[in-house]
Amino acid sequence: MTHRELLEQIRQALGGTATQSAAELALNAVMRAIRDGLQEDGEVKLAGFGSFRKKTVAARRLKLPRTGDNMLLPERHAIRFTPSSHCKKEIFPE
Repeated sequence: MTHRELLEQIRQALGGTATQSAAELALNAVMRAIRDGLQEDGEVKLAGFGSFRKKTVAARRLKLPRTGDNMLLPERHAIRFTPSSHCKKEIFPE
């Protein structure tokens, strides 16, 4: 699904008479709420959908294939998503 298709789905869910701009505002509000929740608590749980959590990825050394030089990637934060069991059953029925 593309961004444009997602916006169309949101617009239809808002009644079909909503504008593309209203759908964009709704999507941005959800994304902003998830981002703010991750920054404040480090985790966002959405019942029936899944949870997002901030994870620290340790620093590591890489070897550059072309030159053979070593490079240090610093510690960073990544976002991990885990779907709920209910969501898994809907997407991947057995």
